[in-house]
Amino acid sequence: MYKKILFPTCLKPYCDHIFKYALQLAKDNDAKLWIYHGLGRLKIDQEQVEEAIKDAEAKVQTSYADKMKELGFTNYAINMSDGDVVTEITKLARNMAADVMVMGTSTDAPIDLGDSSNVETFGETAKEILLLAPCPVTIIPPALVPGLG
Repeated sequence: MYKKILFPTCLKPYCDHIFKYALQLAKDNDAKLWIYHGLGRLKIDQEQVEEAIKDAEAKVQTSYADKMKELGFTNYAINMSDGDVVTEITKLARNMAADVMVMGTSTDAPIDLGDSSNVETFGETAKEILLLAPCPVTIIPPALVPGLG
């Protein structure tokens, strides 16, 4: 049984389906859901970093927090930071003692059947997380995304 679930997101539309899975998993297990969005390594001054974080917080609010509130789900936390995304995700997973991480295969939208097979199955972040995560990682395959299976 999971009590602490980490959902790292790049905030792209593809992540909405992964979010629904993570949220349902949290509800089914009466678990806390941590939502993390990494900004990457920003080469800007501190004031601009703070502004970028505020913008990202607003996106997370509209993409996820508002939906959770509508569904009556309040057991969540939102984290974001600048810096190396993989390092920040694994650090958060370790610090929060995550039971499981739920993520997609890539930040790019999955390919439809019949598209070029030259597309990588996993993005760099997913590959590195699978190797470095301090907890089990559940990868939501593109086949589970409505309209792509």
